[in-house]
Amino acid sequence: MRYKKGLGNGFILSLILLVLISSFSACSKSKQHMDEEIHRIPVIIKPVKRGSLESVTEYTGIVKPKKMVYVVSAAPGRVTRVYFEVGDRVKKGDTLFSIDSKEIESNIKVLEEQLKVAKANISLAETKMVSAMESGYESQKLQLKSALISAEHNYEAAKRTFDSATILHEKKIINSLKYYEIKNQFEQAKNALQTADYAYQLYINKMAEEEINLSNQQLKQAQASYNAVKLQIEMARQQLEHTHVKSPIDGIIASKDVFEGALVSNTMAPYVISETDTLQVAISVTEQVVNKIQQGSQLEIIIPAVGTGIFTGKITSVSPVIDAKTFSYDVLIDIPNRSNLIKPGMTAKVNIMVEKREDIILVPINSILTEDSGKYVFTVENNRAVKRFVDTGISNNDMVEITKGLETGHLIVVKGHQFLKHNDPVIVLQEDLK
Repeated sequence: MRYKKGLGNGFILSLILLVLISSFSACSKSKQHMDEEIHRIPVIIKPVKRGSLESVTEYTGIVKPKKMVYVVSAAPGRVTRVYFEVGDRVKKGDTLFSIDSKEIESNIKVLEEQLKVAKANISLAETKMVSAMESGYESQKLQLKSALISAEHNYEAAKRTFDSATILHEKKIINSLKYYEIKNQFEQAKNALQTADYAYQLYINKMAEEEINLSNQQLKQAQASYNAVKLQIEMARQQLEHTHVKSPIDGIIASKDVFEGALVSNTMAPYVISETDTLQVAISVTEQVVNKIQQGSQLEIIIPAVGTGIFTGKITSVSPVIDAKTFSYDVLIDIPNRSNLIKPGMTAKVNIMVEKREDIILVPINSILTEDSGKYVFTVENNRAVKRFVDTGISNNDMVEITKGLETGHLIVVKGHQFLKHNDPVIVLQEDLK
């Protein structure tokens, strides 16, 4: 009986122990489940899809004027008036500044008087030539007499011009070169008078043949003198035009170094004019990119200082030779600037498409994590995070190509993945369907 009683007590104790163990195990599992529910990590997921992707390389350049002109005065002198300031817009042909033209205008007047005398000398020489060639002694004699009288009148006119030039020279209105030119005209008129008198006397002495030769020579001299004075007048008038310095292009005044009363010469540039309707960006590209572009190609350009708008530029030149210092190729891009929002010196970011692929697996680039073993992402399966190693291909600022490790239909974690470990319990707060 004692044995049976002991056996019964042992059985009861074992049963009680079994019940306690079962209760403890159930409580542990229940507590573990509650802990998982409490510690589930919130994430946002996105279904893996296929699509197309362009790989774009960004280059930075500085905006500069495509055309910049340094305006130089062809005629030296003192500035009498300035018409434009820095920042003003000018048209081709607008007068930028004017130079004192009084001396040139006075010189032109003197030369015009000399031209009248030279023209009279031609008429005289032609008359003498005709007279020498006409038949009849008395007729030629009368003509020679008339020529002599004309020569006297020309001499008097030349003397008056010479006297006037002497006064102008003393007052320094004309320079010495012009004075001696007028004096030379006077001497020519004087010689012409002497020649006319000599011809008249010679013909009286029956020397008509010599008279013809002499008249021919005088005519040539008169014509040469007339042409020389005419050329001087044309040159002086060109100098007068140069006293009004004009803009050679449409553009904006970029620099001004002139003021009223200043002396200018052809060794200085009082104005610098920049064409702003079309600006230019210079970039340097690598050998992997240079064959992806060509002259005439259009590129997207962002000017951060202007705003978020995208400008379209056109490649005008691609250097065929690599720069030995930078190991890159120079590229020039024109940018229309009709609204004048872009200013020279601004930074430009140029996007060049290097590669484009179709029907590939794409994921957001910020969903990729990296460790020593490689790149990986997290997907969600049965409310748990699954760590998947992946291989990537081309990318842009937003998306990246997955060449290995993911398939369409996988739910990839795009937010909250930085806090995950493999097999962590997760709770999906939102699904990104974009």
